[in-house]
Amino acid sequence: MTRSSPLRRSQFSSPDRGYRSSFLYDERNTELSHRDALAAAQAEHDRIREAALRVYELHELKEEHQRILDQERREQERLKAEAEIAAEERRLQELRAKTIPKPAPPPPTPEPPKAAERPQPEKPASAEVRKADVAPAQAQHTAKAAAAQPNGILGNQVKPAAASPFGVSPASVSAPKAVLTTPAPQSKPATRPQTALQTQPQARPPAKPAADRYVQIHQELKKLRKDITAQSKVPGSPLKGKMGTFRREIRVAIGQLTGGKGANAQPTSKIMSILRESLGGQVPSPPIQVSGFVVESREPVEGAAYNDETLPSLFIYLMNICAKGVINQFINECGPNPKAADPIGVFTAQVFSHKDFQWRGQSLIDILIAKFRIVCPVLFGFRGSDKTERGRLAIGWRKDGPSWITEQSHNDRMAGLGAGFASISLRDFSKASKVNPYPPTHYWTAFAGIVNSPPNETSNTQYVVLRSMIDGHEQRFLNFYGNAAVAALRLALVEFPKQAPQNASAAGSLLALAEVLKVEGGLVLA
Repeated sequence: MTRSSPLRRSQFSSPDRGYRSSFLYDERNTELSHRDALAAAQAEHDRIREAALRVYELHELKEEHQRILDQERREQERLKAEAEIAAEERRLQELRAKTIPKPAPPPPTPEPPKAAERPQPEKPASAEVRKADVAPAQAQHTAKAAAAQPNGILGNQVKPAAASPFGVSPASVSAPKAVLTTPAPQSKPATRPQTALQTQPQARPPAKPAADRYVQIHQELKKLRKDITAQSKVPGSPLKGKMGTFRREIRVAIGQLTGGKGANAQPTSKIMSILRESLGGQVPSPPIQVSGFVVESREPVEGAAYNDETLPSLFIYLMNICAKGVINQFINECGPNPKAADPIGVFTAQVFSHKDFQWRGQSLIDILIAKFRIVCPVLFGFRGSDKTERGRLAIGWRKDGPSWITEQSHNDRMAGLGAGFASISLRDFSKASKVNPYPPTHYWTAFAGIVNSPPNETSNTQYVVLRSMIDGHEQRFLNFYGNAAVAALRLALVEFPKQAPQNASAAGSLLALAEVLKVEGGLVLA
């Protein structure tokens, strides 16, 4: 058999193929072929995309889980730090409570005993006790007077007597009507501190008439709102449609207040334009007696823009809307973020200090303070238990339908209002041509009304409000009152929390704030 025989070729050569590769087919460029290829590519794309989305979602879940773990770790560290501070404070109190017993007196000399004459030595012993009581009080008074000497903050404007923060109002700010009680008189030894502390509520009633007057103003505002709403519904009334538009525009503008430099110029200008329009008569409204919306009676002042007994009712109504919007912003924005209170405080000062919106030379800020009195009575010296119905009503705990709001929601509200009150009452007008509508003496009075509370009348709400009044505002407080502010902060952040009840969880935050001021600002209070 030759090498080229058919049999040999069939055994070793490539087998005959009865087909060709599809790449060589003429149908490979047909529309159907392209559609199949596109469908296969789309399916592969969808598969890869779904796999990528699953990986991304898993990554987001892991990131969220890690964020929650980090937040939980930070909260645990915060609680641990507060617990350590509280434990150290309890340990300090226990050490202070301990006394070293004095050695027994030497045995009597072998003289004839005179039992009847034994009571005579008690007089000098009693005198020694009185002397021992006087010495710490005098030493404390001397230390406070030394601390109140000028140290560069307010200089000689702060008198030594101001070192007792709630004895008299510091001389740096005139406050003829501020009522600030003192824990114990400095001119006499505090031999009965408990009695002096319990008598403080009787020293506070002069502030009550103004607080009650704020309640009356709030009722007048509710009546005005009801009356002007009814007038706006009368056919042909110029208030119809316009009043609702003004109200919505003011609410929107107040909601746009932020902390950016110059960012509040546009919403502030918008609100002032609306107020001028209501005051100038472009939208006519019936006149109303202004005396019903201020705390103290006023007489006409020379040079004032408005000295008549009445102003347009629409203007008073819109001022009330501004006040309500400010309060709502404090509640909604400043509880979790106290720094958000400052731009709102700036806006409030601009509006209520403007001469165009004053009556008889003074501002109408009593409208705003009346709302503070209703939503946060603690700022005006009112006290109550967080655990009773009557106490919650007294301190402004809000109801959601038939039941009370949660404790966390209540604390957030109170924190926002405390920060807002500080942002309004601690504004510096020393370089401004306008008059401060709500000077710092009101902050001092509210501060005193809280820290002078007897131990059996303190509440967790007071500690929440007090902390938010101080946190972030301590530097302004120091700028206004100097050494007196240092003494007040020591009393509020160190001494006041010591009398907190066991269930006052916010008391520890005051001690923690004192530590923060020490670490971050170098302010040593303990």
